[in-house]
Amino acid sequence: TSYTVSNGVMSFTAMNYGCSLMQILVPNKLGTMTDVLQGFDTLEGWKADADSHNCLVGRFANRIAGARFTLDGETYVLDANDGANSLHGGFTRWEKVLWKAEPFDEGEQAGIRFTRTSPDGEQGYPGTLSLTVVYALNSKNELTLTYTATTDKATPINLTNHAYFNLNGGGTVLDHILQLDCDSILEVDGALIPTGKLLDVRTADSGTFDFHKGYSLRGSIDRIPEQIGGYDHCFVTAAKDESRIVRVGEVRSDTTGIRMEISTNQRGMQVYSGNFLKGALGKGGQRYSKHTGICFETQRFPDAPNQPDFPSCILRPGEEYKAVTVYAFSTAD
Repeated sequence: TSYTVSNGVMSFTAMNYGCSLMQILVPNKLGTMTDVLQGFDTLEGWKADADSHNCLVGRFANRIAGARFTLDGETYVLDANDGANSLHGGFTRWEKVLWKAEPFDEGEQAGIRFTRTSPDGEQGYPGTLSLTVVYALNSKNELTLTYTATTDKATPINLTNHAYFNLNGGGTVLDHILQLDCDSILEVDGALIPTGKLLDVRTADSGTFDFHKGYSLRGSIDRIPEQIGGYDHCFVTAAKDESRIVRVGEVRSDTTGIRMEISTNQRGMQVYSGNFLKGALGKGGQRYSKHTGICFETQRFPDAPNQPDFPSCILRPGEEYKAVTVYAFSTAD
């Protein structure tokens, strides 16, 4: 079942299959609507998708080295679905299951509330999780994604949405202008596993990751190592302890005039420039190939269960996990 929420200026559509965003319609500078999300025209397309388009990713977004971790003296073995590592929860993806969904209208905002229980042992993780995911739109053209969870046993948790944005509605994102407030990134090895070190964006790879002033992706993406093929890196935000929402940056298209500002309470944001898209058939016959979409996955640090110097990603009984992401849209003349 799909649900569409509109504030009279812009709208979004989401469905209970995979807790997925299907469409975000934003007015462009010509006054017509642009769908700024990739996606598919049929349910069969969504079911066949292997690139996690616009879905809820968990129990642990991003990578866990060696597809295993040790917690409270016990070792847990996960699915090795990314070489020797586990990615986005392994083979049993939350994007391929049905969630309970309920629309709501609270006056100030309206949206969809999704709920699901993840049983103990699902994807190899301990603990039964009670999950609530809310996608809400307000009159300021802010689309807010809120994730909350409780558990009956200690478990790692790291939730995000894997939305592929294209502010032109098609083509590549190489001419999108990206501006980020982030001072550092996580250093990764050849398998995109963090080494544990933080690198200054101003000096790492001759400033390839320094987006403070904002410039086009085309200007630097070719300098990324060939085996990665583009950006797939975790930028460190100003959110020190997840207690407040901070601005991370913005992306804009001069072609459509559409601008999207990103804020979150998460310490990291994975910027992924669609390096591994392989030409799947998408909306209106579009082919989703390399660099046709870009993701801004706000999250806890990758491989945090195995990195003692990273902030803890462990949720324990009696605690509540809460992650928030805000995508704020505007249009230049």
